[in-house]
Amino acid sequence: MSSDIPRTVDKSFLDSPPDFAPLPPPAVVPELDLDASTPLPEQIGLDTTDKENNARDESEKYVWHEGMTDEEKNGREDWISGARGRKGLRIVIVTENFLPKVDGVTRTLSRLLEHLHASGHKCMLLGPSSTLTHYASHPLVGTLGIPLVVYPGLKLNFLRPKFLRVIKEFQPDVVHFVDPIWLGAQTLLAMELGWAGDEWVGDRGPALGGGLSGGVVASYHTNLATYATLFGLSWLTPIMWRFQRSLYSKALLTLCPSPSTKGMLEFHGFDGVRLWPRGVDISQFGPRRRNMALRATWGVGYAPSEVVQMKDASQVEVEGTNWTGRKTSLPMTPPMTPWTGPVEHVRAGEVGCERQEADQSLPERVVLLFVGRISWEKNISLLLSAYAHLAGILPTGTLMPKLIFVGDGPARADVEARCEKEGWDVECAGFKEGEALAEYFASADVFAFPSFTETFGQVVLEALASGLPVVGLDAEGTRDLVSHGSTGLLLPLDSSESLTWATACQPDSTHFDRLAKGYAELLARVVADAKMRKEMSKRGSTEGIKGYTWWDAMERCVDGYRESIRIARSRRAVQVIQHSPGESSSSSETAQTSAVRPRRISIVNRVVSRRLGPKDLRIRERLHVGTVRGGMSWTRGAGKKITSESGWPKLILKAFIAIFLFYAIYWHHQAKVRSRTAFKLADEIDD
Repeated sequence: MSSDIPRTVDKSFLDSPPDFAPLPPPAVVPELDLDASTPLPEQIGLDTTDKENNARDESEKYVWHEGMTDEEKNGREDWISGARGRKGLRIVIVTENFLPKVDGVTRTLSRLLEHLHASGHKCMLLGPSSTLTHYASHPLVGTLGIPLVVYPGLKLNFLRPKFLRVIKEFQPDVVHFVDPIWLGAQTLLAMELGWAGDEWVGDRGPALGGGLSGGVVASYHTNLATYATLFGLSWLTPIMWRFQRSLYSKALLTLCPSPSTKGMLEFHGFDGVRLWPRGVDISQFGPRRRNMALRATWGVGYAPSEVVQMKDASQVEVEGTNWTGRKTSLPMTPPMTPWTGPVEHVRAGEVGCERQEADQSLPERVVLLFVGRISWEKNISLLLSAYAHLAGILPTGTLMPKLIFVGDGPARADVEARCEKEGWDVECAGFKEGEALAEYFASADVFAFPSFTETFGQVVLEALASGLPVVGLDAEGTRDLVSHGSTGLLLPLDSSESLTWATACQPDSTHFDRLAKGYAELLARVVADAKMRKEMSKRGSTEGIKGYTWWDAMERCVDGYRESIRIARSRRAVQVIQHSPGESSSSSETAQTSAVRPRRISIVNRVVSRRLGPKDLRIRERLHVGTVRGGMSWTRGAGKKITSESGWPKLILKAFIAIFLFYAIYWHHQAKVRSRTAFKLADEIDD
């Protein structure tokens, strides 16, 4: 029977004397087909046939097809951007990363593609080459790139002409740039020059810096500016912010995953920022996935105070109502099968856990878990230093917790070497996914995640869903998911000093040791207090994940697509200004200038851009050079003047800075490798 069927149940029997409780009258339960999965129209008083037919006819009326007239295109854009649930959006996604590389960005993008397919939208993905040709029915077009030495899994991908031909021929409603920094930057500049079709050229183009027209959306996933500080290049941080702000300003909207990240972007001058949150699959992650056999492979049994109490079926008292309506503890008439399961489950508060016995010979210990890329920008140095302090902070008699790393990355070998040298009980389990990952989450006891570079923290949400208290930092992403003292503990940054997490968490910083001890104290509190762990576990797997469903999260992104179409339409409407015959064209120019304030484009930029622009646009756009105060101007056919300022285009300069940035990171990494090798040789000589 469908749960959507409205019912009215008389609850007055709850106020009757304890010894007698009249049963609800049977007439309140409607007689329905038990095989029906949805309420019938006549049962809920609605005639849905006409509405469904009308919606279908309307959808078919506005379906995209080749050779649409301008009037048809305008009507379709107006309809499809007007409300949720309207199928047929056409999207091109340009991404720097995709499968088989697995990280937070690619997992989110995979979810988005699945959602677009289920919602009846069409998509083309342009990104790095892979073995995949389609994903969730959407075609993938790849390009070649150069692997990064710092991260072999990442590549500097290069724009190929086919990408621009796809955009031009597919005729998307929206172009979505995922973390644009290299491939995305090349595609944005090419679209400004008109290489993907003149419908994407801004009102000041075709030109570098001339802007874009149409629904263009960018999504922010990675805090690249902070990474510059982590690699010892803090002087590049403001340059990176300016470079990213320049790229994202070409899009109408910037989607970001958390409120704290939204505040950070707006602080750095990003406009049109909208929230695109994430979700968690509760059918995959949950405390019920706890696996005592997996804990046995870690060399641990139950967690301290984790008790599984069982009662025999003969000892279970079942209270109910017999056929006369009297409350009784005697067997029911007719008898019902009593619940003979455990009174307290393995993970308190989770209904449906299967009882699993732990090996009684194994010690009762707490397991700390870290899930993510094993790289130093995840602040693993702080976690290892805090683990080293734990032995001196834990109460007497409390066993040291075991630390499990799940994931892979460039720092894994160094982490394993240090843990082996220190004699710590630490295990690196490597990359996990699916049910195996869910079991690792649920089988641990505390999630230790000191990263401060997260824009959302997908693994934090999965840890909460699995019933793990989270010990993290009061930083962007994590603070939006974890409630301090309720679902976890967060280490604050000293606000009395002008510090950032990136500078304070450098191992050579004067603040690092203090932060490591503070983080160790938070870990010790959760490890030693079983009651706190139990309460945080229950709240985290219920209240902590409330509202984070994947459908809602992905539909927020589609909302952004629709909003971008509406904004693009409104801008086109502003640019078309009608005036009476007696009204001078100069007043029209003034009105348009006040509505849209174009950024000045230099003479050199304009000339170079025109040489690079497509031939048909160069022929169609005639420039008339005139003299204006302060320099030169071009008057286009619509009577629009664009003023120039001298100097080379800032965008080209920023592109050279970006190239220099990658080379600087490479040489910095190589210097660190050589330094570590020298220290190892010195240690071997000393030994």
